[in-house]
Amino acid sequence: MKTGFPLNRRAFRTSLSLQLRRNNFGARPNVRPRRYCRLTAGLFAVLATLGYGAAALAYIVHFLARRREHETAGALSLLVYAALAFHTAWIVAAHLDLGYLPIATASQSLSLVAWGIALAYVIIEFEGEHRGFGAFIMPVAFVLQAAATAFLLTRPQPEALKPILQSVWFELHVGTALFSYCAFAIAFAAGLMHILLNHELRLKRLRFFFTRMPPLHVLERINRQAIALGFLFLTIGIGSGVIWLLTTPGLPLSDPKPVSTLIVWLLYAANIHLRWRMGWRGQRSAIFSVVNFMFLLAIFFVTSFVLGAHQF
Repeated sequence: MKTGFPLNRRAFRTSLSLQLRRNNFGARPNVRPRRYCRLTAGLFAVLATLGYGAAALAYIVHFLARRREHETAGALSLLVYAALAFHTAWIVAAHLDLGYLPIATASQSLSLVAWGIALAYVIIEFEGEHRGFGAFIMPVAFVLQAAATAFLLTRPQPEALKPILQSVWFELHVGTALFSYCAFAIAFAAGLMHILLNHELRLKRLRFFFTRMPPLHVLERINRQAIALGFLFLTIGIGSGVIWLLTTPGLPLSDPKPVSTLIVWLLYAANIHLRWRMGWRGQRSAIFSVVNFMFLLAIFFVTSFVLGAHQF
């Protein structure tokens, strides 16, 4: 006697699955891959923050304890490499989650600045073996990444890139501006070290900083090159931003961020002018670079996170 069931169980399961799909029974939205990418990106952001914090603490302890290079060199470098690897993984995971490079929001841009600072320090350490520099630059990367991670995890990120941001001029504008911030951070660290070491030399007490820092001429060279490179990329960033503004309809004209960026550009232009025309080298230029970078950070946080400017 026939029961109505197919004799082939595989065919029965296939037909039942097709029927359920037609009736939308048991259908689930395909959100798992994206949800996993978002969770993974958040995990990598936290791990990068912890890695930068551990590296900053290790470099400070190494700087204060004045340990021999060969005793802790490998461990210090390994911490930075691990944090940088986690940060790079965040960039990849965020790109897979959002569908675009994470540069659309202030928190994403801040995180990329921290990533660039860490990468720049790895290059400096690889070329010059000046690990004392890490005690001044890695805390900057940690603070920026910690702030970026806090905003990334507490504020919703845009699901898709808005049409006004889908422009090569926008990518060039943001990329060069962020690269200039990284260079100015390196100049800040070199300037701060120059100030401390020069103060000790003037007092003729060659003790603490003299035995832990690179020579003054090395710090002067790093500061000079970083400011020149940062100024070049900031100029390109402002120029590409103007082209983006003129070629993209719908961009707001009443935005305080371009005005503040122009002020930063004028300050670093004055630094370069005073260095080459007025002979402001060494201590004066170092103080100028430290003050300029602190002003840059202040206006970035105020305009981006307090006033909510330059958000599209």
